[in-house]
Amino acid sequence: MEGLIEGRIVHFVTRDGIHRPAIVVNVSDKEKGLVNLQVFGNSPDFPNPNTYYPAWCEFQISWKSLIPYSEEYLEYTWHWIEREDDKQKQI
Repeated sequence: MEGLIEGRIVHFVTRDGIHRPAIVVNVSDKEKGLVNLQVFGNSPDFPNPNTYYPAWCEFQISWKSLIPYSEEYLEYTWHWIEREDDKQKQI
């Protein structure tokens, strides 16, 4: 997969379908696009234990191993960051 190297910023799709920024920290299989990621959440500074927070925001940074590439934005996959006009097509 062209351009896939450690340090690239990509999007990781959570189980809630949220696209979170992630940094590629290891490329396990460049041809298949299989990577390890550090995923950045949007967790609150002071979580309230009585409030529901989706799984993707439980930690500010989480480790995800052996994540496959997908152009279809499937859960627990990664993809190149969309352009703004591509995001509008999803809505």
